[in-house]
Amino acid sequence: MNFRIAAAGHRRWILALFWLLVMFIRPASAAEDGPVITMGTAAQANAGLVVSVVHQGALGKSLDAMGTVMAEASRVVRIHPAGSGKVLSIAVVPGQHVRKGEVLLTYQDHSLHLVRLEMIKAESALSTAQAAYQNAAAAYSRGRALEGATVAAGETRRRLAAFKAAKDEIAARQADVDTLRHQLEEEYNSITESDKNQTSPTDETSAIISPTAGEVQSVLVGIADDLSPATEVVTLTDLSSVWIVSDILPQDAAQVAEGGEQSTELVSASGKTLLTSKITSVGDMADPATGLVHVISTVPNPEGRLHPGMFLNTHLPTREKTEGIIVPDSAVTEIDGVSTVFLPAGPNRFRPQKVRVGAESAGQKVIVSGLSAGDSIVTHGAFALKAIMQISDLSDGD
Repeated sequence: MNFRIAAAGHRRWILALFWLLVMFIRPASAAEDGPVITMGTAAQANAGLVVSVVHQGALGKSLDAMGTVMAEASRVVRIHPAGSGKVLSIAVVPGQHVRKGEVLLTYQDHSLHLVRLEMIKAESALSTAQAAYQNAAAAYSRGRALEGATVAAGETRRRLAAFKAAKDEIAARQADVDTLRHQLEEEYNSITESDKNQTSPTDETSAIISPTAGEVQSVLVGIADDLSPATEVVTLTDLSSVWIVSDILPQDAAQVAEGGEQSTELVSASGKTLLTSKITSVGDMADPATGLVHVISTVPNPEGRLHPGMFLNTHLPTREKTEGIIVPDSAVTEIDGVSTVFLPAGPNRFRPQKVRVGAESAGQKVIVSGLSAGDSIVTHGAFALKAIMQISDLSDGD
């Protein structure tokens, strides 16, 4: 009898302990997809953890494609010399980035020598015309003073005609000088050429310079080559803005929205960033060689990170929309191949929540199941919570 009473008391004690444990554990584990992760306030600050309320919305589905960086056709600069001569030095190679005003090559400018000789002749002719004008002006002035006494009226009229002719001659010779000076100052000193580094008045060296910051595409001459104004010497590309050309199937091209925002993945040592740009052209016809249609997006490139020939992953917006909960890409992480977000579960506590992603575009994703409008989730710092969760799983396994 005493044994049965003791056994019954032991069972009641175990049952009470069980319900006590349930009361403490249940609030933290109810409706959870996984264990609760604890992260202190300091750790949250270090991870840049952000919790935000999510809302209903619509996101356009995107089409993944491979894009190629190309120089804009209107930004390709084909440089020709102003004069004729021989190449003295070449300072650049294809693929090299150059600054505005940087020397690309130098050449011995025979045309510059001829223009300078013409300038000397023109200045001499102007001086002669000015002297003749002074003599004609003086003769006409004396004729007017002595007219009717020692100088006949006809002589005065002849001297006036000579004076006017001398004045016209000065104007003509001055025009010659101005034309040659303009040629020296503007043609042989322009956005693509300079003679400023010459060491003496007889130095005939001209420098071909870059008209803009960009990348050298080709150098078409060599040392000692002859060149003329018709010779294309350097091809330069202004890379402050470039094209990203994506090739897609014709049936997919019909769904791409021209003017929509494309996102492009740019991977570097510091991680992956998304470049957003506007689609400026969707081709109507497929390339005969590939059977694919070109989609062109114009991307600002002020820092020169994009170079012609680079291959990048692009995400092209389509006209098809998906309704759901809109979250930033950083809110969703993959755990065991399942898309997961983290929800607050109390002070400094978070729990994983499985979700289904319907579409993603421009750094955002639409969640079609697993979340509701008004839920609070971790929108930045989910990767740190995932790392803590995985470390915890490893510890449990040991």
